[in-house]
Amino acid sequence: MKYSLIAAKIACLVTPTFADLLIYEPFDYESTAEINANGFFGDGNQDGGFGVGIWGQISQGTVGTAAAPPANEGDVADEGVTFSDAEGNELPVAGNAYERRARVGQVACFSTIDPASTTGLTADNSTMWMTFLFEDFGFSGPDFGIGLHSEKMIGDDNQGLEAPGFGIGLGIVSSGGQARNIGTSIYNNDVNFTRQFEETPTFNGPAASETFFLAMKVNWKPEGTPDEIFVFIIDDLTTEPDEADAVASDTFDWDLATQQSLDVFNFSDTQVGYVDEIRVGNSFGDVVGGTIASSSPLQITEITYTPGDPSVSLTWNSKEGTSYAVRYSRDMVNWDFDLDDAVLGTADSTTQTFNLSEFGIENETKLYFRVEKQ
Repeated sequence: MKYSLIAAKIACLVTPTFADLLIYEPFDYESTAEINANGFFGDGNQDGGFGVGIWGQISQGTVGTAAAPPANEGDVADEGVTFSDAEGNELPVAGNAYERRARVGQVACFSTIDPASTTGLTADNSTMWMTFLFEDFGFSGPDFGIGLHSEKMIGDDNQGLEAPGFGIGLGIVSSGGQARNIGTSIYNNDVNFTRQFEETPTFNGPAASETFFLAMKVNWKPEGTPDEIFVFIIDDLTTEPDEADAVASDTFDWDLATQQSLDVFNFSDTQVGYVDEIRVGNSFGDVVGGTIASSSPLQITEITYTPGDPSVSLTWNSKEGTSYAVRYSRDMVNWDFDLDDAVLGTADSTTQTFNLSEFGIENETKLYFRVEKQ
């Protein structure tokens, strides 16, 4: 079996990440928690986690600015959210969280997705997983949507898009009164979504909720074979859930061009609560922070790079006598370029130094590295 790991070199800074974790947003920014005083999440000072760009915030179709912040804005909290599963396994977390404290109106947050991340997440015959932490502060239960779309959300009560477009995601929506049900959301060349949701509502205001670790899985199929979407409540970080255990599921059928039009990441909420630790990748192991035993053996644990020096050193978990290939890509699509296709592993970990000038790539502003078990 082949395993891989990608690391990105961006603006002469090399950062490790998990194998096929293509979006990671831990909200590791300075707090803006004083409403309309210290900025807001999306004020131009949050330059995006891995795989996404600068965040913006929009309310009723108007993008917020420092001079005119959104009404009842969402902010960077002064703390992060934590989660442990039923067996006590802890989700790795970093930074703060997104929070919304004032419950009037609707806001949506949006960021462009790196084209290489969209390509890596939406290929035919592949799987996409998304996970995040969610906590509702109470009052009347959440009205919430999150996912990948071709258009920005406008910040209305229905998680509407600013123009007819496509998108897939997880929603928490009203099914009557204060009951709120977790479900799938699909935008099919429309500003509104269709949904399938759980039979029994998970949220039911006015009480605040516990912290939930929520997940979405999409199986991308070639055009003519229905694509599949599932949503889950995760209570075991070490085991991938069965599709039969999804709280809701649905099917749709898109061609590859439509799938790869999903270049905006959105989340939107009418109510009040926390959102944290957003991860999107190609396997369940990628989006639970390496807590699955089988996902942790092959990971880049250290990268050494000095601006102006053409060499880079990669260290990864390894097994003695196992052969590894180290490849690079400029776009996470073409992986035909080897730095070395036969690195013999040593016990526990292997470190290898590569002179990028030997490959004519020392001046690239963005590179991706992948280690494969041969």
